[in-house]
Amino acid sequence: MTATETHHAIEAVWRIESPKIIAGLARIVRDVGLAEELAHDALVAALEQWPEAGVPHKPGAWLMATAKHRAIDLFRRAKRLERKHEELAFG
Repeated sequence: MTATETHHAIEAVWRIESPKIIAGLARIVRDVGLAEELAHDALVAALEQWPEAGVPHKPGAWLMATAKHRAIDLFRRAKRLERKHEELAFG
């Protein structure tokens, strides 16, 4: 598959899957704006990785899993930052 064909495939998958991905993420993170941001981050990852690795067998699931992993990372970073602030406050 050429890079152009891959980009067309990504565009088609995104058009079909993005509403489901954003809705699923919104249920998880309780913030539609953040859900959209995470979904777009997954789209960028697909645009970077799929031209070389190929389109996965379940591209919608790949996008959702990637976005969920980014959400988990975001929550972990926020929790770590909160702990650091508490440590500094109570020194």
